[in-house]
Amino acid sequence: MNRDIGSILHEWPYDDQEGLQVRQVEAEDGRPLLHMRIDMGLIQMEMTGRPDGARPHGDESCLVHYQGAAEKHRADQGWYEGFEIDAEDCAQLQQEALQYYHRRVACLSLQQYQQAMADADHNLGILDLLKAFAVTRDDWVLSEQYRAFILSHRIQAEALLNVQNENVDQALTVLQGGLDQLREVFVDQEREDKFGDSVEAAVLTDLQHKLEGRFATSHRQRLEIRLDDALRREDVDEVAELRAQLREIGSAET
Repeated sequence: MNRDIGSILHEWPYDDQEGLQVRQVEAEDGRPLLHMRIDMGLIQMEMTGRPDGARPHGDESCLVHYQGAAEKHRADQGWYEGFEIDAEDCAQLQQEALQYYHRRVACLSLQQYQQAMADADHNLGILDLLKAFAVTRDDWVLSEQYRAFILSHRIQAEALLNVQNENVDQALTVLQGGLDQLREVFVDQEREDKFGDSVEAAVLTDLQHKLEGRFATSHRQRLEIRLDDALRREDVDEVAELRAQLREIGSAET
């Protein structure tokens, strides 16, 4: 059996000017796989379950395993207190998050937004688990710094999925609500002053402006989109302000 993959790499040369190089292929049994070309070879990822195809502790993922362990502890003890995730287990979860990150960016590149959203949710779940149960603060702070980045990817994927489905109004609603969610992350991390200049906010705002320009969204439409989001969040003050602005536009048009 020839284990040399040189012919595959020769057929798909790496180009550092091309950006992310990914493709979807079929395994011998017909299941879909993702390939990501890197300078030293390629990464192969499964499209379902863990990207590496492993079943840690017999479960679908480390996240599922430790979530189940936490729930079992609560069922047995009546509370979560006493359940901890040590440094070695945290490292397993962090390594798994890296795998899901690679698949997430590959799926974003291939416009497979539903899977990208699921993989972002997986990693946000890992962050929540570490924040709740890591033995030491350092074990979760190391990962928590990526929350805004992961959330930004998740919001982008949901907005672009709506664009793909020709629902631009909903895409703009997702982006407006997503920017509010993202700001909350910066507030929780006590760095709200960094929000306006953050790459994560800039990416979402840029996408918002592109959609508004491409589809010629009027000021009234933008206010209506923001109003829908404020109603969903039950933000009474913002709802009142937006309704007042809409009434003012209505008065000017009559």
